[in-house]
Amino acid sequence: MADRFYMACLRETVGSNMSFHCHNGQGYASDINKAHVYTLEEAQSSWNRGRDIDLPVSADAIDAAAVWHVDHQHIPGESVLEEGCERYVAFVKGRWNGNDVYWLSDLLPTDDFSKARIFAESPDTTHSNLVWLPFTTADAVKRRTFNINLLNRRTMIQGAGLRQPDWFKRQKRRKSSGKTRWNCPCCGKISWQENPYDFDGCRDWACEGHR
Repeated sequence: MADRFYMACLRETVGSNMSFHCHNGQGYASDINKAHVYTLEEAQSSWNRGRDIDLPVSADAIDAAAVWHVDHQHIPGESVLEEGCERYVAFVKGRWNGNDVYWLSDLLPTDDFSKARIFAESPDTTHSNLVWLPFTTADAVKRRTFNINLLNRRTMIQGAGLRQPDWFKRQKRRKSSGKTRWNCPCCGKISWQENPYDFDGCRDWACEGHR
């Protein structure tokens, strides 16, 4: 088991990108390369006394599922053509995953820069919905990110050696389904329902209290 962990901050998610505590407590970032690396002991200790929005995760598992994204704030918003440039990429104007752009690929547009199609010919700039950039311009600002929808708590947390803190277990027990408990006035059987004000009827079809 690798002794490497990141600390995610679930409050700081941008688009599908999980955000992490940065090196030495310097804020949060979706760029995995900026994430602080904890040992198992450090990660467990921080989780034990942490907030419910902070979650330690296996660094190796995150790294294995990372993809390259490019933030639109770090690249030009209009096409850039350079004399002698032989490699271009294009992203779709006005479409983002959080702050990250979608690139033309061999199939559908993708936010994964590693799958962006590289065009060797001079780009056709007549398409107003596309922004063309030299490949090197975008490649210089790409960053590794992790899609929070791929989070697997069993393998990335428990399977990595972390144990749920006592406060976390108590919190899970306190979570409500949002339903209200009622006892059928006819047979006394318990019913759980969304309506907290009026009895919606017994679920037992044989009961006279069924409506």
